[in-house]
Amino acid sequence: MTDASHTTDALATLAARAEAGEISHHELIEAFLDTTIYVPSMSDPDAGPIDPVISKIEDVDYLVIASTVEALEETIDVAQFAVPMDGRVLVVGMNPDLALLVNLGGGAFAMPKGILDDLRALAARSEGPAAAG
Repeated sequence: MTDASHTTDALATLAARAEAGEISHHELIEAFLDTTIYVPSMSDPDAGPIDPVISKIEDVDYLVIASTVEALEETIDVAQFAVPMDGRVLVVGMNPDLALLVNLGGGAFAMPKGILDDLRALAARSEGPAAAG
């Protein structure tokens, strides 16, 4: 369920606007959740589970993803494969012990574990019994 108004090319633009204070970081996160992103994998996803790229920065483990096919080139040395995925699906299904590093191709932004935990909690509430009615 990718929102057509949020293309992957627009994510880098939105990240720059959020950094400049032109839009809120909440708007950037909402756009990310509705965007198709790419999860680099060190193993062939057709042969079994993906083996994602994890980067440790200042004692925090980050799942590395890419906002565009072009941004995947920055992980090509370690990951020859990638899986396209909706940002919302990724956040809900990823290892909750990881933060997220979104490679924009020439830049990046991070989503700390706390923000991801909040997003997962919101998703769980929206999928609860009240949401089904």
